[in-house]
Amino acid sequence: MRGILIFVLCIAAVGAAMGGVAAAVKNKKVNVFKTQAGAWLFTIVMVIAAIDIGYAKRPSGPYGYEPPGETMAPAAGSYVWDNAQVLSAQTERTLDQRNERLWDRYSATVGVVTCNYMDGLYDYALQCAADMGLGGYDFTVVLDISGENYWLVQGADMTRDFTNDDCSDYAYEYMESWFAKGDYDEAVLRLTEALEEWYGDFYG
Repeated sequence: MRGILIFVLCIAAVGAAMGGVAAAVKNKKVNVFKTQAGAWLFTIVMVIAAIDIGYAKRPSGPYGYEPPGETMAPAAGSYVWDNAQVLSAQTERTLDQRNERLWDRYSATVGVVTCNYMDGLYDYALQCAADMGLGGYDFTVVLDISGENYWLVQGADMTRDFTNDDCSDYAYEYMESWFAKGDYDEAVLRLTEALEEWYGDFYG
């Protein structure tokens, strides 16, 4: 679509200006670039180039990136990406509502991702946080169903108040027994509820 638009603009603009340029070059003593028609042609070419550059720089995804298929959000505005399709609709609604409260009260979000990844889960969790557009005071929890593993990561601005050990402890305490049973709904609900309470204590 972009190519067609640029092509049509080029044909229309260049055609309009070339007539004047052709008339000007008949007089060999006239510098084309000093004629009014030549100036118009140069200006039109620059404008078209600027439009093309603007299209090229336009963000390709909702946060200025195109997420890979594994981390594609199912619905705009949701931070629950159930790629493994193991969460119920009710759980997703509850998580979305919790995130709405967290944002209203603390400008914070807990991203939840389920996947079948089985490799480098910590780095994958960080990538999911980046793809979601989460910030320094947010959390991201990833449940790797096939890999039978999970990971909780905190934003960079929280590492002093909520350490890596805290992440491990919270994930294990609130998720392990439910995750081991295959009750992924309860696992994420328990963990995110505990994190919501932590935010309340932290911000007083």
